[in-house]
Amino acid sequence: MESFKDRLLQDTSDEEDDSQHGQKSKHQVVSQEGASFIFKLISACSICFNAIFICSILIILSKDAPLPLSKYVGLQKNVPFSFSHGDFYTSSNRSIADAAWNAPIVQSWTGLVALSEDYVQSHDLLPAQQWPWDENKRIYILNGFHNLHCLDVVRQTVLQAYDGKPLAKPLPHVVHCLDALRQEIMCNADDTPRYTGRLNEEAGRDHPVSGIGQQKLCNSWDKLYEFAIEHSACYRPVNMSDPHFPELERFKFCPDGKRVWP
Repeated sequence: MESFKDRLLQDTSDEEDDSQHGQKSKHQVVSQEGASFIFKLISACSICFNAIFICSILIILSKDAPLPLSKYVGLQKNVPFSFSHGDFYTSSNRSIADAAWNAPIVQSWTGLVALSEDYVQSHDLLPAQQWPWDENKRIYILNGFHNLHCLDVVRQTVLQAYDGKPLAKPLPHVVHCLDALRQEIMCNADDTPRYTGRLNEEAGRDHPVSGIGQQKLCNSWDKLYEFAIEHSACYRPVNMSDPHFPELERFKFCPDGKRVWP
């Protein structure tokens, strides 16, 4: 028969075994939780590092990516330009200034182009009047040259008023041009911050002008001019004061000297 002492020893032994098993189970749970935390930490760090790496690659690629092209001529804002006080266009010598403003590269009629139907359709242009020498082409004026036309109208009006001469353009035309330039300025919404004060190139000036010497990037006017010459409508506003002068005769001034009329 099992004695009380033997049963007591057996119970004590069983309790010790249960205690050791419980400690082992608790240790296993703690170990599993620790491993899970470490795994999650490593995963989070990996995700962060990968995100930083991808962002770095995207930044590098964006710097190397080509500049966007304009819709109609494919121009890029890659021509450095500096704000200045002026040049030939603002010369106090009227003859020099007039010669600059009358150069073909800034004449509005240079921007009158004849574009093919394929070009018109592929660029979603609205219909325009037919070019007299090719029924497959339509006449458009490039917007930059229209802006120069309006600027020239304003300039001529200012000079004529300053000189006390009769105004060549009626007021509605001048007002139209002023508003066209306003629309263009607001459409472009140029956000370049021009510096102010007697600083940089304006240091020491009594009447400093903002932004002088400051650079920005522009579209190439030369390339726009080349496009206009290549697609010229061969127009020139000659004999405009003669109401009987045939309009077709004004479309016989191709810049390359070609004869495109019958």
